[in-house]
Amino acid sequence: MKRLFSIVLAFSLAAGMLLTAQTADDDYSDLDDFDSIFTDAAPDVEVEQSQPVTAAPAQSTSAISFTGHFNGDVGLSAIIIDKPDFGGYIALDNTLKMTVRPAPVVSIYGALDTSLSNKFSLALSYLYFDYMMFDKLFISAGKKNVSWGYTRLFANGNIMADTNGQLNAEFRLPWSTGTLTFVGAYNYALLSGTPGYRDITYALSVEQTILHTSVNLFAKKYGQSEKTEGVHKHPLAGLELKRTILGYDVYAQGVARLADYKKLGSKDGWESVTATTGFYKLWDASDPNFGINIEYQYKWTPGVQSHKIALQGGIKRIGKKKNMKCGLDWTQDFTTNDGNVTAAFIVDGVFPYASWKNAVSVDYGPATGKPKFTIGSVISLSLDY
Repeated sequence: MKRLFSIVLAFSLAAGMLLTAQTADDDYSDLDDFDSIFTDAAPDVEVEQSQPVTAAPAQSTSAISFTGHFNGDVGLSAIIIDKPDFGGYIALDNTLKMTVRPAPVVSIYGALDTSLSNKFSLALSYLYFDYMMFDKLFISAGKKNVSWGYTRLFANGNIMADTNGQLNAEFRLPWSTGTLTFVGAYNYALLSGTPGYRDITYALSVEQTILHTSVNLFAKKYGQSEKTEGVHKHPLAGLELKRTILGYDVYAQGVARLADYKKLGSKDGWESVTATTGFYKLWDASDPNFGINIEYQYKWTPGVQSHKIALQGGIKRIGKKKNMKCGLDWTQDFTTNDGNVTAAFIVDGVFPYASWKNAVSVDYGPATGKPKFTIGSVISLSLDY
């Protein structure tokens, strides 16, 4: 037991030093292999039931395990506006994960990320614990990510995205047909001491299955240190629905951000209202597999309206060896007429643990001016250990 706590303490000390370390560089983006289009669709809500969360059982041989994942890309790239600008591409990423299960109801997780592209970075991805209290209440706390939202393509559909990576405390109480979730979060980088209750961001979600439809009602109130361009972030509330219809996973979400409680009867009381709807479908009964996901989003802010669409489609298990796949990703802002189209073609297993990835991306519209073409071809090495 002393050895166990020594290892956990050592990892915690390393994590503490890394809390202020530089995060991963955003100056490059990996070639998207569109695997996300082939992830399983949400279960049919006609049979979907929320089950009580149970902690993972303790390992029989050891309470501590270390695993990892390495990804390395090397290849060529080109950016074309008026004329080609050729260059090289290299990106290395390694994640070292730790799992500690000292008891059946307690689990501790940690991960360190190392990346090298335009510059070197070392960061703590997460360090948190899960605990099951009385086999009813699930508690999770630490530096971690929390994801809420049925939407899949528009990033602003996850209302917890802007507090991810902070210190989060999550409490979940499930029952036979639903779940109550409460989250408290605060940004340790903005505070010099113990946070007060005004420094904490609070979020509440109540999810319930009604008439074969999953209904989620949520709200979020930001801590006083959470600001955007110097302005305190306004609270939000929303409702989302999800249902499987004829094999299609159909969903809708509405989110309203409040500006002034005293003026809710006029437009001055609201910062923005966002409505998103979409559907997802995967055909995998025979090869090749096809998948498609489409979302439409409308956003209103005082004096401004926007209409956007996002589409992601893919085909996999192509060819004699079933090792080829291709995908298309398209986003379009109909208000500004700006957009992006990206197409990718991937061949898995060209070498042991390696894939050949090729992508072409086009940015267009008034914001870009002349169309911008980005082309890349890389050998991607990926392995777990």
